[in-house]
Amino acid sequence: MRKKLFIATTALITGFAQAQSLDFGLKAGVVFNADNGKSVVENAGNIFRDKGNGSTGFQAGALIRAKFAGIYVQPEVLYTQYKNEYETQGIQYDITKKRIDIPVGIGKEFLGLAHVQIGPTFSYYFNDDISFNEISKAKQDEFNVGMHIGAGVEVSRFLFDLRYEFGFGKVTSEFIKDNWDYKTESTPKLLNLSVAYLF
Repeated sequence: MRKKLFIATTALITGFAQAQSLDFGLKAGVVFNADNGKSVVENAGNIFRDKGNGSTGFQAGALIRAKFAGIYVQPEVLYTQYKNEYETQGIQYDITKKRIDIPVGIGKEFLGLAHVQIGPTFSYYFNDDISFNEISKAKQDEFNVGMHIGAGVEVSRFLFDLRYEFGFGKVTSEFIKDNWDYKTESTPKLLNLSVAYLF
C-alpha cells in the first residue's frame, strides 16, 4: 500500500513538473446535502425505522490546477461539513458530518471561459457531532470513496463551479443513548456551489 501511494505521489509530482502552467487557489462554497439518510432505533425488541432530512452545509480549502495540452488536472484539499436531521418517537436529533475531502478532477476548458470536470473524491471523516448528550459506544465509518462531476466558468481568475458528488458506499453512525441503540445510514449525495480564486 505504501509503495503504491509513493508511486502515485511521485507520478503526480512528475506530472506537475511537466505542466504548461500551474496555479494555486483558495475556494469556499455551500454544500446541499441531497441524501436524507435513514435511522434504525432499537430497545427491548422494539424497532423503529425512520427517514431523516438533509441539511445545508459548507466547505473550504485549497486547490492546485495544472494545465497540460488540452486538459487540466485539479487536486483539492477541502474541509466539508453538513448534517442530517432525524426524529424517532418524537425525539429529534442531528448528526453533523465533518470530513476532509481530496477530490482529484480531470477537466477540459472551452472557449477560454467554461470548463467541465470529473474525477474521484476521497473522504476521511472526523468524529460525528451528535446533538445528544451522554451517549456511549459511539462508532462510525471513517473513509469513503466517491465520484464528482461538474461544470463552471472562469472570470478574471475567479472560478465559479457547480458540482455533484456521490459516494460509492454508505456511511453509518452507531451509538447508545438511554439504553436505546441508534444507527443511522446515509449515502453521500452532495450538490456543491463554490467560488475559488487562482493566484
